[in-house]
This record gives sequence, C-alpha cells and structure tokens, in this order.
Amino acid sequence: MLESIQKQILDVLNTIINHVPHVVGGLLLVLAGWLLARFLRLVITRLIRTLNHLLDRQLHGSTLHFVRISAATEKLLGFVVFWATILMFITIAVRLVGFAAAAAWLDRLVVYLPSLVAGGLIIISGYLLGTVARHLVTQAAAAADIAQAALFGQIAQVSFLIVGVVIGLGQVGVDVSFLIILLAIGFGAVLAGFALAFGLGARSLVENLIAVRHLKLFVRPGQLVEIGAERGRVLEFTATGLVLETPAGRKLIPASWCMTQAFSVITRELADEKH
Repeated sequence: MLESIQKQILDVLNTIINHVPHVVGGLLLVLAGWLLARFLRLVITRLIRTLNHLLDRQLHGSTLHFVRISAATEKLLGFVVFWATILMFITIAVRLVGFAAAAAWLDRLVVYLPSLVAGGLIIISGYLLGTVARHLVTQAAAAADIAQAALFGQIAQVSFLIVGVVIGLGQVGVDVSFLIILLAIGFGAVLAGFALAFGLGARSLVENLIAVRHLKLFVRPGQLVEIGAERGRVLEFTATGLVLETPAGRKLIPASWCMTQAFSVITRELADEKH
C-alpha cells in the first residue's frame, strides 16, 4: 500500500517536473507578448498623434480643419492592438504547455479575430466619416441660412454611423438582415412623418400660392378692391398675397382671403377718378 502511494507521488512529481520547462516557457511567452503589446500600443499612439499633427498643418485654414482622429478612437485602437497581441501569445503559450482543449478554443478565437478587428475598424471609419459629414452639412446648411443646420448635421452623422455599424456587424459575421429591415421600416416611418408634417404645415402656404396665380388673372396693380372689411388700392403682388394701400396704411392681405371672403373689384370709382 505504501509503495503504491509512493509510486503515485513519484508519477505526479515526474509529470510536474516534465511540465515545468513548458510552463516556464509559456510564462516567458506571455511576458514577451505583454511587452510587445505595450510597444505596439505605444507605436499606434505615436502614429495617430503624428497623423493628427500633419492633418492640423495641412488642413489649417480650410473647411476640413476639424478632421482629426479623436482621443477616444486613439485609445480604442491601442486597446484592440494591445489585447489582440496578448491573445495570440497566450494561445501559443497554452499550446506549448499542453492544454489541448483550451488551445483549440483559443485557436478558434484567434481565427475569428481578424474579422472582429475588421468589423471594428469599419465601425470606427463610419464614425469618423460621420463626424466629417456632420461638420460639412452643418456648415453648408448654415451658409444657406437654414434654421435647423445642426439637426441636419447630426442626421448626416447618424446615417454614416448606422451604415458603418451594419457593414461592420456583417463583416464580423452577424446576420444583419433583420436589422436592415428594421432600419428600412424606421427610415420609411421618419420620411412619412416628415412628409405629413410638411404637408400639414405648408397647407396655408400652398393655398396662398395657388390663390395668387388666380388673382393675377383678373386683378391688376392700381385697381381698387374690397376684400371682406378691407378696402384699398392694389400696389403689388407678393408670392403669397397682395399689398393694399388703405386709409390706415399699407396692408399685406393673404391671397387665400380673396377665395374665402367677399371680394370685389371696384371699377366705377376708378372711372370717376379719371374724370
């Protein structure tokens, strides 16, 4: 009995001794991977900062002066490079030690890693392009004196980001068909809402535009007209109404009033005034 126990202990010790070089080698590999990961993260950080410095110099004073890689993107890229490097070295170390099951699982993860990194880069690119598009659209809308310039810029940025996320998830391997359907439904609902809001908001404007076209067929500037309780001489037509010269002063009358209220062209007084 004692001899059996001693034999088992010796077998365990022999196994440990045999694996000590592999374990030590694995630990050294992980340490080397950690040092290399820190070095690569530092290189990525320096490259991004150098690129930002070049962009600041080349684009200074232009409309694209804001184009640069943000600090958050810099940290994210450094994080990805750091842990991807460590993961590869851990996979090699686990295979060296002899953990077959863990090595097989890590191998699958490493094989999947390039697609994951590519998807992440696509999403980051969508965010960067969205930032550029937001500034350009905002500036263009502001130059055109559009009140909601910032809103249009944000819509452009979100659109680029959504496209980047969808393409990035597709690159990773996620089935995005259902997401695309949801986005299409949401986009259609937003467009329908804008169309409905524009139609309801522009109803009075359209009515006045149409009414002006009809008024110009039988009313000329200089004629005396009576619209409801208002009476005066037509001075000119605007895009949506007509300007009357009344005893109280000039008044802008919406053209649609002429279609909904009593409207008269007083030609007899004009004739009397000529005599």
